[in-house]
Amino acid sequence: MTTVFRWLFVVLAAYILLIAIVSLLTSRATPEIWGYFMVEDGGNFPITHWENVIGRSKSTDLNIPLVTVSNNQAILSRYDAEHWVLKDIGSENGTFVNGQQLDANKRYMIGSGDEIVMGGVYSTVAPPSIEESKNNEVMRRMDKEPVAPWKILLAITAFQAMTVVQLLLSMGEEITVGVVASFMILTAVMWAYVSFFKARGRKGFEMEMIAFFMSTINLAVTTSFNPTDTVKELIALLIGVALMIFMCVYLRDLDRTRKLRPALLVLAIAALFVNLAFGRAEFGATNWIRIGSMQMQPSEIVKVAFIVLGAGTLEELYDRRNTIMYALFSLYCLGCLALMNDFGTALIFFTTYLVVSFLRSGDFSKMVLTGVGAAAMGLMALKFRPHIASRFAAWGHVWDAGIVDDAGYQQTRAMSMGAGGGLLGLGAGNGSLKDVVASNTDLVFGFVTEDWGYIIAVLLVLCIITLSLFAVMSIVAGRSTFYTICACGAATMFMVQTMLNVFGSIDLFPLTGVTFPFVSTGGTSMVASWAMLAYFKAADMRRNASLAVNREEVWYA
Repeated sequence: MTTVFRWLFVVLAAYILLIAIVSLLTSRATPEIWGYFMVEDGGNFPITHWENVIGRSKSTDLNIPLVTVSNNQAILSRYDAEHWVLKDIGSENGTFVNGQQLDANKRYMIGSGDEIVMGGVYSTVAPPSIEESKNNEVMRRMDKEPVAPWKILLAITAFQAMTVVQLLLSMGEEITVGVVASFMILTAVMWAYVSFFKARGRKGFEMEMIAFFMSTINLAVTTSFNPTDTVKELIALLIGVALMIFMCVYLRDLDRTRKLRPALLVLAIAALFVNLAFGRAEFGATNWIRIGSMQMQPSEIVKVAFIVLGAGTLEELYDRRNTIMYALFSLYCLGCLALMNDFGTALIFFTTYLVVSFLRSGDFSKMVLTGVGAAAMGLMALKFRPHIASRFAAWGHVWDAGIVDDAGYQQTRAMSMGAGGGLLGLGAGNGSLKDVVASNTDLVFGFVTEDWGYIIAVLLVLCIITLSLFAVMSIVAGRSTFYTICACGAATMFMVQTMLNVFGSIDLFPLTGVTFPFVSTGGTSMVASWAMLAYFKAADMRRNASLAVNREEVWYA
C-alpha cells in the first residue's frame, strides 16, 4: 500500500502544483486605459497606471520631449473615476493648473478638462471615449480566465487523506486524535475558504492552493518529527490564513494602509527591542522569546512590517524624508539582528532592503542607500564573524575528517538521508532524519526529500519561484508602486529564505538557520508566510481574482 501511495503522492502533487503554476503564470491582466494625457501639438498619451511620472526623461511614464519641461516634472495619480491628483516634484519652471502655480510637493485634485501648463506646454487629462471603453471591455473578456479551483481542491483533499493514512501506517499509535483532527480541520478550512469567496465572485485561487498544499506538507513534517506539535502548528496556520484575509481587505484602501505605517513602525521597533531585552538563545542566536508555554520569533513578524514600511506610492518615492526614514529603520533592524547573532535573518532583511531600495530609485536615494548598505554590511561582518566562524569553516568541507561528525553533522546527515529517499521518498513518517536536531526547520529540504522524495521537494521550490515570477509580472498592470514593491519585497524574502534553507542543507551555502516558507515547522514562520501572501494577492490585477481589490474596481473605464 505504501508503495502505491508513494507513486500517487507524486502524481497528485505534480497535478496540483503544475496546474496552479501554469494558470498563475499564463493568465495575465490586460492593462487598463484610465484616460489620456493630451499635450498641445505633442500628441495624446494613454494613461495605463494609477500613478504616472510626467517629464522629459525617457524613463517617465508620460514623456514630453521638450527642453522646457524638467526631466521629472510632476506626478499624476488616479483618485477616482473622474478625478486625478497632480503634484509638482520640484520642477524648474513650475506646474500650473488653470493659471495657478502649484506649490512644490503639495497634492492638488484636478478633473478632466482642467488646463495644465508645464514649461510653457499646455495639456489636459481626458477620459477614454465610450467606444474605446467598450473595446477595452471586449478585450478583457477575451483574457484567459484563472483555472477553476474545484479539481485542485479535490486533488489536495485526496492528498491530505492519503497523508493521514500514510502516517497511521508508518507511526501507528504515535498518531493522536489531534493529528487526524488537524488534517480534517485544514481540509474543511480550505473548502470553506474557496466556497465562501467563490460565491462572492472571486476566481483566482492558485496562490492559496499552492499555500494550502505546502501547508499540508508542513503538518506532515511536524507530525513526523513530533506529533504533539501538530495541533499548535495548525493553530498558527489558521491564524496566518485569518491574517492574510484581513490584510487583503485592509490593503484595498491605499490611503488607509499608508496611515497605518507609523503604528507598524513603532510596533516593529518595540518587537525587536523586546527580543533583545528578553530573548532566549537557541543554537547561538538570541532570536526567541517565551510567553508562558509558547515561544515565538519576533523577527518573523517584523518581516511583514518591513515590507510595508519600505513600500511607497510614486509620490512618496520622490520624498527624501521617506527614503531616509526607511534607511534608518533598516539599519536599526540589521543592528538588532547583529546583536542577536541571527545571521540568516539579517541576510534576508539586507537583501530585501537592497531590492526595495532599487525599486524606490532616485539619485539621492542611491547615495543614502548605498552608504547605509555598506555600513550595515560592515556591522554584520564585525558582529557575526565570531559566531559563524565554525559554519563558514565547515562550508564546502562537511565531509572532511574531524568535521563530518562535528560542525558538518547536520548537513551530512541531511544529504545522506535525503539521498536515501530517492525520487519517491520513503513515505511520511518512515525517515530517519527526524532524529537530527532542527531537521524539521533548518534542514527541512532534506527532511522532505527523504520522506516525500526528490520530485515533491523540487516542486515545493518551484512554488516559491512561481510566486516570485508572478510578483515581477504584476509590475506591468499594477495599480500602484506601493503594491508592486510589496509584492517584490515579499518575493525577495521568500526566494532568499528558500535559497538559504535549501542550499544550506546541501552545503552549497553555509548553514544559516532559516526556515523554508510554509514548509518548515514553526508557528511564527507559518503566520508570517501566510501574511506575506497578502502582498502577492494585492498585486494580482486579474479580473475579480484578488481579495485585495474590490470586485470590478479596476475594470470600468
